[in-house]
Amino acid sequence: MRRTLSLLVFSFSVLVLLPLTVSAQIGGSAGHPFFNAQISVQVRMANNTAAPPGVLVELVAEDQSPVDQAFTDTSGRCRFVPPAPTVYYVTAKFPGFQSIPQRIDLQNAQTGMANLVLRAIPGAAPPAASKEGAGVTSASDLAVPDSARKEFEKGQKSLTDKDLDGGISHLKKAIEMYPSFPQALTLLGTAYNEKKDWKDAQGALEKATTIDTKNASAFFQLGAALNQTKDYPGAQKALSQGLTLAPDAPEASAAQYELARAYMAQNNWKEAEPYAAKVVASQPDFAAGRLLMGNIFLKKGDGNGAIHEFQEYLRIDPKGPAADQIKEMIPKIQAATKK
Repeated sequence: MRRTLSLLVFSFSVLVLLPLTVSAQIGGSAGHPFFNAQISVQVRMANNTAAPPGVLVELVAEDQSPVDQAFTDTSGRCRFVPPAPTVYYVTAKFPGFQSIPQRIDLQNAQTGMANLVLRAIPGAAPPAASKEGAGVTSASDLAVPDSARKEFEKGQKSLTDKDLDGGISHLKKAIEMYPSFPQALTLLGTAYNEKKDWKDAQGALEKATTIDTKNASAFFQLGAALNQTKDYPGAQKALSQGLTLAPDAPEASAAQYELARAYMAQNNWKEAEPYAAKVVASQPDFAAGRLLMGNIFLKKGDGNGAIHEFQEYLRIDPKGPAADQIKEMIPKIQAATKK
């Protein structure tokens, strides 16, 4: 029976490689975000004046796992597009100052507003005295010119407004003005991934991960791009690095799916299985995850497990791109399991 099932894999395993862009939140149908929200942030000084441009603002999940970061503009503002309906905390970080984290509950809302106040830490050195590696905001972060930061902010807004070409144009200008700008490079790579321009995405994201070796989002995006260019060992390395840095990030399920794909493309179902299992456990109605898990069961010779996963795929996405082939395959698997 196992040999018969393994022969079926060759005619069906192409379906394992259904793509998923990491930037899309898993949920509902494959690759389509189920949540479209925004958090607006205003950072002020204790005297009620707007914070200076370049203040780092961090967005973390309720369990304190990192989600995103942004810099304030010339009016002390920034905004986030959170990936899922849950509770977040927003904090401003600037050398010599502290702010109290603000809780934003988006479990039943689409918008949130954070008003943060920076208060001087008694005895702390002023921002101008901060050095590379001191505190959360590095000297390189503070060195981003205002002109580059403004182009970055315009790029963020364009991408939020679904204007990929406009966003890419602004981000490229920001990088021309300040080449060592990892946030701009990461966002540029993400935009290229959305356009399916995998090679340009790879170039931007490799630079981002070189400049900032702890940038999990850049590693996730890089892995997705490398999967698309069939550099599966490279994708495996990038995705593994990202998951090591941020195993609980909101993008982790998508990254686990991409990593399982990379392993399966290298005919290594044993390494793929635990990552695919995590995807199915955390996102049971993610159709592509069920398809991937079904293929892994076929590789294992577990016909009943494969049938269950394929039937779940049909339940979730009855008209999906793999539906017709699955309907043809299930009777063949059932026949093979009886031998």
